[in-house]
Amino acid sequence: MENQKEKIKQNIFVFSLSSIILIYFFYGFFTNENTAGAGGYNGDIKLIWQNLILLKEGIVVNLNNSNYNDSRPPLSYILHILFNPFIYNVEVFRLSNLLISSSIPFLLYLSIKENYPKLNNGLSLLLSLTVTLSPYFRTTSFWALGENYGIIFLLSSYLTYTSLKKNLINFKSFKKFLMIFFLCLFSSLIVYFDQKLIFVPLLVLVLLLKLNIEVKFKIYSIILFFIFSLPYFYLMNLWGSLIPPSANDARDVGSSIHLFHPGYCLTILTLTIFPFFFINNINLERFKNKILNKNFIYILILFLIYTLLILSLGDFENLRIDGKGAFHKISLILIKNSDIRLIFTLFSFFASIIFIYLIFSNKFDLFIVVYFIILSLFTFPFYQEYLDPILYILIFSFFKSRFNFENKRKIYFLIFYYFILSLSAKYYYQITL
Repeated sequence: MENQKEKIKQNIFVFSLSSIILIYFFYGFFTNENTAGAGGYNGDIKLIWQNLILLKEGIVVNLNNSNYNDSRPPLSYILHILFNPFIYNVEVFRLSNLLISSSIPFLLYLSIKENYPKLNNGLSLLLSLTVTLSPYFRTTSFWALGENYGIIFLLSSYLTYTSLKKNLINFKSFKKFLMIFFLCLFSSLIVYFDQKLIFVPLLVLVLLLKLNIEVKFKIYSIILFFIFSLPYFYLMNLWGSLIPPSANDARDVGSSIHLFHPGYCLTILTLTIFPFFFINNINLERFKNKILNKNFIYILILFLIYTLLILSLGDFENLRIDGKGAFHKISLILIKNSDIRLIFTLFSFFASIIFIYLIFSNKFDLFIVVYFIILSLFTFPFYQEYLDPILYILIFSFFKSRFNFENKRKIYFLIFYYFILSLSAKYYYQITL
């Protein structure tokens, strides 16, 4: 009887906390919250609305128009024009985008249940709603930015893959062909929403090739990915670059190497997933094994080489403020002396790489992390939102590392952490914009 009362209390608390998170999310929309810098009526919404009007005048003829001002392909605009009846004014368009983005917590809930089937439904709901505390998820949802569309199809790809994998024996050939078609389609579309997520279709292809299915299905997958990639090759030929011309001129994608970015990428990763360290299954014995492992020695050598490179070839004093994440901005505010800030920055880079090494136990996950590190080398600016909330989403989908969610207090700590992160970002942009 006592346990039943405790369970009821627990359910009421979880329901109340979930309701507060939801109310806070929609409150942010109706108060025009900006927690990522690109929000607000003077932010990217002006460019997005101009792009939408431009493409409404003609999609094909304006694909290479110099007035198209976005670093991403125009698929989201095309889908809005074709299927969204609520694009007749900015406010209704924003609301429609909010509702579309609201599907992400639902898809994330399904992904969490796939990965942690024994986890309480209420706690799974809490973890799925926690993504709405991300400053970058919020601003993207409120101001019709492009990142969330890629996340929707990432989660759809993951759920399609898990369904296929679980039912390989039960599905007949036609059903397998159909599931593979949608899996290849969903994962390919991700790139047309957000190019930095190109690793997802490559990852899905590897997973399909490793599945215990007949060779004909694997060949079918390769053919589908090739076909779905053709429109992007057409766009590249049209633009003469990987991204639209106006964005390519502004960002110099791939034209230079930014030596400090991998380190800042690591600090962004650490800040984004910090509470998962306390939910990790690592104990003292596993900690010793990882530290005494030869891989740890390799990491130390790589970091030493990296440090020598940035000290000899980098120009720390003249780094531009754009991007590099919250750590960079905080260090600029708190530490005025550039020599001390450099030492503190190098220490933070080292602490971050150790943190990432300890928190992810699977090589598969670390390869994805390495992809983002390499990407940061050739990307300017490299923003915090490039990794948040995508890392949170990946932890509950494609990542193989598993975490211990049995302790409810640790889950509450995770929620509290992201809530503080959200409030901090909101305060920062209120005083700096």
